[in-house]
Amino acid sequence: MKKFFRDTRIDADRFRAGMALLTGAVNIVATRNGEIRSGLTASAVCSFSADPPRLLACINFSGNSFQQIAESRCMSVNVLAQSQEQLAKRFANMLAGENEDRFGYGKWTELMTGAPVLEEALAAFDCSVEEMLVAHTHAVIIGEVKDVIVNGGMKPLLYSNRAFTTTKGAYDEFPLDYIMAEAWC
Repeated sequence: MKKFFRDTRIDADRFRAGMALLTGAVNIVATRNGEIRSGLTASAVCSFSADPPRLLACINFSGNSFQQIAESRCMSVNVLAQSQEQLAKRFANMLAGENEDRFGYGKWTELMTGAPVLEEALAAFDCSVEEMLVAHTHAVIIGEVKDVIVNGGMKPLLYSNRAFTTTKGAYDEFPLDYIMAEAWC
């Protein structure tokens, strides 16, 4: 039998360059631990299961937000609209100071878990932390969805090629099923 060997040493810059081309939705992951509110901008968020409703978020555990989520055992995942780019930058420490109250921007409320939820988000998921998997520098956090706010009607804020962007094109004026029907004719 032939043996296969892989070189698992990948250049970090080359890896980052490739990952920069993976377009993702921009989210704010937030929590409340007692009187402390904390949050960060994240694009490594996705659905985990619909029945029961679960999602997952990958968070660097060297930051303050991970520690607060680990202690509070709750988080919100707020899917941002294109118009919320400044808020995304604020929670990514791209604007102002690190000690600034980022929750002073936007309309925040609380649902079942007590985590801050952005009222004007495209969608906001209020979650209790079900499980955490820590590997190397990040934690995969599985959230049990307790409540959802759905606003819709706005273009999503996306991150691609190291820049914020959104969807573009004439197809934005038509329902997706119309586009697909035209494509298959």
